[in-house]
Amino acid sequence: MRRLITIGIAAALFGCGTRESERDMNNHHGHHDGVRAHGHEDSQHGAHLSVSTDPADPVAGHPVTLRMMVHDADGAMVRRFDVAHEEQVHLVIIREGLDHFAHLHPAPDAQGNLMVTHVFPAGGIYRLFADYTPTGGEHATATGQLTVGGPIPPAPALIPNGQGEIESDGLRATVSAAPLEVGAPARVAFALRSATGDPVLLEPYMGEAGHLMFVGVEGWRYVHVHPVGANPSGGSVEFEARFPAPGVYKGWGQFRVQGRVRVVPLVVRVE
Repeated sequence: MRRLITIGIAAALFGCGTRESERDMNNHHGHHDGVRAHGHEDSQHGAHLSVSTDPADPVAGHPVTLRMMVHDADGAMVRRFDVAHEEQVHLVIIREGLDHFAHLHPAPDAQGNLMVTHVFPAGGIYRLFADYTPTGGEHATATGQLTVGGPIPPAPALIPNGQGEIESDGLRATVSAAPLEVGAPARVAFALRSATGDPVLLEPYMGEAGHLMFVGVEGWRYVHVHPVGANPSGGSVEFEARFPAPGVYKGWGQFRVQGRVRVVPLVVRVE
């Protein structure tokens, strides 16, 4: 038995399909000719993600198989996907309260069906964002929703910390987020060091020095961007994002260090 859940998409920004993913990551000057923000406001609205689960009633702490189908704004199933940043589909899972984040890559079969297994750490409502580029089409983000059984711990309060030091996942990060205003390009920079304070070497992660995703507290607005400058040997990365609405957003920077993807969360307020 499997439960079917289908939810439409809300506003989203998407950058995974940008062909600049193939540029040389070893540029140490922090800038590239013709650099632009890897974020798009033209993501398709109205796409949705159909999700069925096995078991039918998923419970926190136990493996759950997600079987998914992407449908475009006209209701047609998307069956072919272009590769973007080394994967055809980027699935982001966020718990309500923004205290759980996962970035997975379900591989589509010949008919376009997606499948992946995930262990949800706590009960509650989860939103699923599927970033994809349909073959012959434009970047899009489809969303679904899933309720997971089990204890539902309260999420920590979201306190903006986009300026200063953040310790997470074995890293010490100095974060600098320029004044964030709706619709304006906003720079978000990370200087990453080890737990002992030494600069780290950033290894390529899906063709980039890092990935950065934000989700808004209000409206679940989703922003996914990639570096506009990086010094991998010095552990520094700079992103540029555009936020579609004011409010508080939680972000997750992802960086590969010593063969493992590390996650640095941050909270920002957009005016």
